[in-house]
Amino acid sequence: MRRALSLVALLACVACDKSGLGRGGRASATDSIATLNTQLAQVTQASAQQDSLMQGFTETTKLLDDIDQELSKVKGLKSHVPLDVKGEGASDPKAAYRASLLGKVQEVTQLLRANRNRVAELSARNKAQGGKLAQYEQTIASLEAISERQKQEIAELTGRVDSLTLANSTLASEKSAIADTANALRRDLNTVYYIVGTKKDLMARGIVVEEGSKFLFFGHKALVPSRKLDPSAFTAMDRFANTPIALHTTDRAYKIVSRQNPALIEEEKTADGKPTGTLRVTDPVQFWGPSKYLIIVEG
Repeated sequence: MRRALSLVALLACVACDKSGLGRGGRASATDSIATLNTQLAQVTQASAQQDSLMQGFTETTKLLDDIDQELSKVKGLKSHVPLDVKGEGASDPKAAYRASLLGKVQEVTQLLRANRNRVAELSARNKAQGGKLAQYEQTIASLEAISERQKQEIAELTGRVDSLTLANSTLASEKSAIADTANALRRDLNTVYYIVGTKKDLMARGIVVEEGSKFLFFGHKALVPSRKLDPSAFTAMDRFANTPIALHTTDRAYKIVSRQNPALIEEEKTADGKPTGTLRVTDPVQFWGPSKYLIIVEG
């Protein structure tokens, strides 16, 4: 619009110059045309500058619109009330628009500052958490080391227990063997033998023999145990078991021809005083001390 007005003014000036020309004015016609060309060039240059300014204004307006659209996407941004604009009317929509845009920029700046503070706070918390995490990791490493030591100690103790178990088993076997040996020795020491029979039967079996000499009415022959006795020919018994010794008959007398003391053995009797044919040792230690073979001759 301004460029068109300038062209109109320029043409008016040219018309005035032409109307004032006379015969003597032809000399300055050339100067007037040159001046007109110069002014026309200046007007053209000014028009180009104005077009450039208008294009910049349009691009700036578009940039502001784009900025406003992007700012509107920010979460937490309040609906901004247009600010007062100095030097311009409050009813100017451009001024209100710029004020609103400025307010949004200020809000975004505040949000960025708040977020920056929050990030700094979170970073500080993360550092503190990192320190605690390092302490936890150190504690875990210490506990793992203690666990490894305990595993080694348990392994050593297990080895000791195994050794002690083996030693205990060996000792138990040895103890059992010793106990068996002791029991065998005890049985051997406490096992005694007895036999009951007539003189003829016992002599025939080689249990007793007669020793000594007799001529007419002189001398004496005694019935004594054989020098070599076979345990299988006797009845075995435990001297401390109080096992009764049974005679073959109750109507004949008996005699002990072995080395035991007859006073330490007695015959059981019934209530009316009759013998039962059963003998019992009253003092096993003293009775069996001289010999572990008891030979009883009946009749």
